[in-house]
Amino acid sequence: MPVKPGPREILESPDCVLCGVSRKRPLFSKPSGRGEHFTLVKCAGCGLKYLSPRPTEEALRSYYQSSYFTKRTDRGYDNYFSSEIRAEVTRVLELNLQDLGFFKYEASLAASRRYLDIGCATGYSVLYMKERGWESIGIDIAGPCIRYGRDNLGLDLIDGDYLTQNFDAPFQLISLWATLEHLHRPDQVVRKIHRDLAPGGRVYLSTCRAGGWMRLFGKNWRYYNFPEHLYYFNWRQLARLMEECGFTVERRAFYGSGVGKPGGPLRKLADRSAKALNLGDMVILSGIK
Repeated sequence: MPVKPGPREILESPDCVLCGVSRKRPLFSKPSGRGEHFTLVKCAGCGLKYLSPRPTEEALRSYYQSSYFTKRTDRGYDNYFSSEIRAEVTRVLELNLQDLGFFKYEASLAASRRYLDIGCATGYSVLYMKERGWESIGIDIAGPCIRYGRDNLGLDLIDGDYLTQNFDAPFQLISLWATLEHLHRPDQVVRKIHRDLAPGGRVYLSTCRAGGWMRLFGKNWRYYNFPEHLYYFNWRQLARLMEECGFTVERRAFYGSGVGKPGGPLRKLADRSAKALNLGDMVILSGIK
């Protein structure tokens, strides 16, 4: 018998963050890593897919403890603290930065270069930017990762909620790498990013993409991880969110396939094809304030 999610007081049923409509159509349910079943719904107004009902922000914190980053599952990582994962994260980061025109943007900046990574985990992107001479800060709710980044990498990391933080100076770049889908209020976060950026500043983000090759996998798509992943934007919905929050969308690209084993020849071929044909199940985007 399926395990139901916990008490009703730790669940909530949100309206659509994109259009505000409360009506939604259930699509399917899947179990969490704990065996609780959660339901993906589709907004009757704009078609955005999201989880409802879902754990509250406080309740969801328990899903991001150490095992999420140290035990390989379909929703977590195989020792996120290892040198191998760090190298892979850095490799993908550099590819994303290249696609988003970062190096040209960086060269155009004067002396002030402040960077913030929201959902930073251990802070590998914070370290990368720090080594390039940026004043770099990270923030996340995953305490074990924050402690690792502070103690082992010497980084300026904040254990807390971005929406409650105040900063003493604007940033030239803020990123959300594979973070938007985890947020309870992505609309509020993107609006705050706009306020925290300097004029002409950039926001870079990546998120799992509704569309593309996800259709090949149905409910077994690799990013249908409930309840850690709360939102699934397609490209047009994501652009709408950014524009309504004040950004001009500068660049975007799609990548990733989920076909074959990671690092294997089939995966490499499928990933190249997905990117070339704009079918990737991840989207990266650059927005200008």
